[in-house]
Amino acid sequence: METTVNSDSELKQETLQRKKQSGYRCLGKQRDGNYSLCVGVPTACFSAAQFRKISDIIEKFASVGHFSTAQSLIIVGIPEHKYYEAKRAVLDAGFEIRSIGKDVRQVKSCTGADFSPFGLQRTMPLATELEKMFRGLPTPMKFKTSVSGCPNCCANTKLNDFGIHGTVDGWKIFVGGKMGASPVIAEELASRVQPDDVPKYLAAVLRVYNKEAQPNERIAKTISRLGFETFKANVLSMLNTPFDDLIKSAKDAYEKAEACNCIG
Repeated sequence: METTVNSDSELKQETLQRKKQSGYRCLGKQRDGNYSLCVGVPTACFSAAQFRKISDIIEKFASVGHFSTAQSLIIVGIPEHKYYEAKRAVLDAGFEIRSIGKDVRQVKSCTGADFSPFGLQRTMPLATELEKMFRGLPTPMKFKTSVSGCPNCCANTKLNDFGIHGTVDGWKIFVGGKMGASPVIAEELASRVQPDDVPKYLAAVLRVYNKEAQPNERIAKTISRLGFETFKANVLSMLNTPFDDLIKSAKDAYEKAEACNCIG
């Protein structure tokens, strides 16, 4: 089996530069010269009817569908001349086109106590609420959130910018994790947090991150530069700050992205 390929340095550099651009972004050109769409629904729970719709879209416009580690469905191999038609078909079918830009990404979650025998808290209602409130909010760099129903952390709680896992008496909150070439394990920010208070913590974390981060800086590096205790103190000082403005900014950015005709 041969697995080695030659690197496309030009495409790689173009992609790296695009990652530093602000605002909404789609996946852009892939190695085969075609394009991809990042499609999703909150909690990554698809109905049979939705699968039939997405299957028809893949068959008509693309090469294959791929489930990403972030629980999105990537429609791969869309020719450029079919791209906008494919995007319209996805939206008309009731799915979302997800940004991969410098903003709050979709919330990754396990099935939690609704289905898992190990679940201690229900993940899907909370993940849906967090996504509805904050997804699309502009941030200094990409910002990933995950929700796990128990300490097994099937949704990689400690490898996300903001992650929570269920306990018998509420939620533990972790901040500053990431994967990539230099992975970082998130640190515990709070415990025994009740469901209605989780959005307050996420809003406060986002405020401190947006205020303190340097350009193109992931929150893990921001925390490392400031020191975790300083970052934590700043978050706690903003915990009771109303966050309607963040919700509105996220909504405005999401609506703008949905209307955007960008291909990369």
